[in-house]
Amino acid sequence: MKSEKAVEVINLEKKFGKFTAVNRISFAVNKGEIFGFLGPNGAGKSTTIRMLCGILSPTSGDGHVGGNNIIKEQEAIKQNIGYMSQKFSLYDDLTVEENINFYSGIYRISDQKKAERKEWVIKMAGLEDLRSSRTAILAGGWKQRLALGCAIIHEPKIVFLDEPTSGVDPISRRDFWILIKEMAKNGVTVFVTTHYMDEAENCNRIALIYKGNIIALGSPHELKTEIMREEVLEIIIDTPEDWIERLMKLEVVKEIALFGNALHAVVENAELSIPLIKDFLTNEKASNYKIEKIEPSLEDVFVSLIESYDKNEEKIK
Repeated sequence: MKSEKAVEVINLEKKFGKFTAVNRISFAVNKGEIFGFLGPNGAGKSTTIRMLCGILSPTSGDGHVGGNNIIKEQEAIKQNIGYMSQKFSLYDDLTVEENINFYSGIYRISDQKKAERKEWVIKMAGLEDLRSSRTAILAGGWKQRLALGCAIIHEPKIVFLDEPTSGVDPISRRDFWILIKEMAKNGVTVFVTTHYMDEAENCNRIALIYKGNIIALGSPHELKTEIMREEVLEIIIDTPEDWIERLMKLEVVKEIALFGNALHAVVENAELSIPLIKDFLTNEKASNYKIEKIEPSLEDVFVSLIESYDKNEEKIK
């Protein structure tokens, strides 16, 4: 019976000398799922994705991608997946068409299909009028869509996207996610790394990785309602940045951070904490403020989990 998992990883580890970049992580990705790998820079996202794509050999552990072993069948993996790196993997001195032709050769597209797939990529990327232009002159959003087209020109069933929206404008980011969702609707498994919290909301499930460890795994809703034990208060107040240090001195406030023009405070119990915070603000002569309990954002969840992880690590030391 064929596995329903597109990706399976067991105790995957990667060390560079004495430094552990990925620390014995285990997870699985379902077929047709948009799976987000979320974490700050240096957390181990790109190292993990390179091991799964057959580019980097793990130090220990095991895994399968599309049924192929990540240690013994790296070449088979490379031929059967799509991979888009954060640098877009395009050749600036080649034209749009020449880049597409190059990747058609890399992925051994048959002569009968080459022309059809080329036209599909050009149309998908919106580059009909720029097909003969050098890639170097393209704006970031166009380069991004061209890179995606080149990565999936061979119609793979599993696609790895490593920080695909890094450095592009918000509109291009939004349009790119429309393409990703369309791919998933057609049965393609999408494994995407990102450090943009708002993008992660588009994923079916998310793994939060920090210092090489997976510290949480679940759907965006599960992460916000089940995995985070604490509650979040939104405090709208004049000059919020002036209140961060003062509010942190309160025993009921575990963490506090600036979110736009407001503050998000992490507390154990919102019902008990709100009156205490109000009393404090009144005593401090604060005026024109509002406090209410809100559903945590993914950023709230991630900040809270990272703080808890670091505190536990300090205790162990």
